[in-house]
Amino acid sequence: MPPTDRRQLLYVATLILAIAGCSAIGSPSAGPTPAAVQPGSDSPGPASPAASASASAAAGDTWLIVGRTGEETVRVILDSTLEELVSLPLGVPDATWGRILTATPRDRTTVVEHLMVQPGLGGPRQEIDGQWRLPMVGLDPVPVGVSADRSTIVLVGEATPTTSRFAVLDINLATEPRIIELAGAFDYDALSPDGAILYVAEHVADPLAGRYQVRAVDTATGYLRDTIIVDKRNLDEVMAGTPIDQDRRADGLVLTLYRGAEYPFVHALDSVEAWAVCIDLPTRGFDDEGAGADWGIVSVGQGTSIVAVNATLGIAVEIDPTDLTIRRTIDFEASAGAGFALAKFGHGEIGPAGRRVVAAPDGSSVYAAGVGGVVRLGATDLDVQQRYLTGMSVDSVTVTPDGETLFVLARLGGIARLDAHTGELEGWVGDGGFDRLLGALPW
Repeated sequence: MPPTDRRQLLYVATLILAIAGCSAIGSPSAGPTPAAVQPGSDSPGPASPAASASASAAAGDTWLIVGRTGEETVRVILDSTLEELVSLPLGVPDATWGRILTATPRDRTTVVEHLMVQPGLGGPRQEIDGQWRLPMVGLDPVPVGVSADRSTIVLVGEATPTTSRFAVLDINLATEPRIIELAGAFDYDALSPDGAILYVAEHVADPLAGRYQVRAVDTATGYLRDTIIVDKRNLDEVMAGTPIDQDRRADGLVLTLYRGAEYPFVHALDSVEAWAVCIDLPTRGFDDEGAGADWGIVSVGQGTSIVAVNATLGIAVEIDPTDLTIRRTIDFEASAGAGFALAKFGHGEIGPAGRRVVAAPDGSSVYAAGVGGVVRLGATDLDVQQRYLTGMSVDSVTVTPDGETLFVLARLGGIARLDAHTGELEGWVGDGGFDRLLGALPW
């Protein structure tokens, strides 16, 4: 790469600040083995410096967003050489990586920035009183809190035992924030596409663990609507659970996958019209706390279907995006390695390692990571098309924007680079030491 182009990329990277339940009481309605890794092994990467050099030589030129053990920030690195562009806090990117929104707390204030990723241009910046953060949902490692039309930002403030606080900002950061205080314990859930409605999950005191109810707040006034959003197909159903993953569609449908009180389920919220339905998922493996956290959900085929997968348990569920019912449930053989005690998702105190389930850019397939490797399922029939790193515990997976390359974070810190079609191991990214793999940039 010419020095001028390299400097431009370095400048661009300095502007990037990250990539990046409805639980009713009762019943709910093969790729090659890497040469350096033996089946059942959790080897994090190459076995020797020579293997590392060989892997780097075979790798490509993909900019990855990664984290290293013991560090709170993430790094933008080139997979072939480990060249580091910059160390960054997390933020919310737009769909094309044209802009990045971040919120950085200081001692008594928070700096909010909305940066344009283009040499020579910065972006609006605002410093507001108090400590605020971008909200997180479930085990997703990338923050949320920006409306789909990129008009509205919602930040979460420090809560007291009796009060929850949210700040609503204009994306241009030109006006004072609107502070919303709600009496009670509320968590951020979703935003309507135009930012007019903030949805929050209100914690409810109840013998049933994780009992909650969804409420709507008008962001223009801060008014908490009286109506509680319940399952419109079962008005008496009790909501209880802990969010694991969330998929947000452009049409305003927000799908949050929960570990419920008795089984996993998907809470489907229409954030435009303020109604919801609940979709119960299979109960198999529910008692295993580690495997229960390995669910992920993603929209595929430009929204023609929704797929929830648990690769550790060998379960895939296709959901119709129109009537929000289950089209089919497929059981497949979990990869070798699922028989031993399962570790929880993520890496200790830092938090989640990355996404468990992602769709191929062309919508033809879904990749799902688990304790026994990665499985690729056909999007139309959910048949197993390929297996990757069989027998290895995998925490996250990401696919390059061209759909040609798969990057996989192994449980013990190695990032593998694989041919997305054949499963061939093309190399390892350095010698390990990673604890987060958040994405591959479309550069």
